[in-house]
Amino acid sequence: MCKGYEQKERERLKIKSFYLRLWVSNTRTCLPDSITLYYLPRINGSPLEICDSKIQADSPGFVTLYRVVSGVGTTNKTVIFGSRERVRASEGVRFEVYMRDEKVFKGSFRKDENDEWKVECKCVLEREMVGVEVKEAEISVAVDGQEPAMMSEKVEVVVRRKTRAKYCFQGLEEIPEEREVDDTTESIRRMLLLLLLLFLCRRR
Repeated sequence: MCKGYEQKERERLKIKSFYLRLWVSNTRTCLPDSITLYYLPRINGSPLEICDSKIQADSPGFVTLYRVVSGVGTTNKTVIFGSRERVRASEGVRFEVYMRDEKVFKGSFRKDENDEWKVECKCVLEREMVGVEVKEAEISVAVDGQEPAMMSEKVEVVVRRKTRAKYCFQGLEEIPEEREVDDTTESIRRMLLLLLLLFLCRRR
C-alpha cells in the first residue's frame, strides 16, 4: 500500500456504530421502532461511504437507527436507537436525525487542534414533540483507528423559538399605517390646491 493511500485513509473517519440515547421523562404515545440518520450532500465534494457503497457528493445518504433499548419503569426511561452499519466519512460531513417526519438533531464531524475526531450536535426542534417529553440526549459514535474509540456529545433537548417570523408579521402590520399616512398627505395636497384655485378666482 503506497504512502499516499495510507495518508488518505488516516484522514477518513471510520464509523463502526452510531447510537442515540434519549432520557425520556414521560411518554403518552409509543416511540417509533426506528429513526433515520441522514448524511447531507457535501458541497465540497468530500467522500462518503455507507457499507462500502460510495455516495455521490450531491446526494444524501441515510442509515436507519433501530430501537435497541426501550427503558424500564414509567418515568425517566432510557431509550437507545442504534445502527452498526459501517460508514466512512470526511471532515465536515454533516448529518441530521429525524424521528418520524420531525427533524430533531443536526451535527457534524470535525478534527480538533490535536488532529482527533470529534462529533458536534445540537437540537433543532421547532415545536414540542407530541406525546413525548425528552430532556436530554447523547450521541455516541464508535470509531476505528483512534483513541478513545468512542466519541460522544450530550445535547439539551429544547425547542427553538422563531423570532424572525414575529418581526416579519409586525412589519406587515405597519404597511396599512403607512398607506393611511400617504392618503392623508394626498388629501391635504388636494385641499391646498382647491383653496389656491378659489383664491385665484376671487382675484379675477
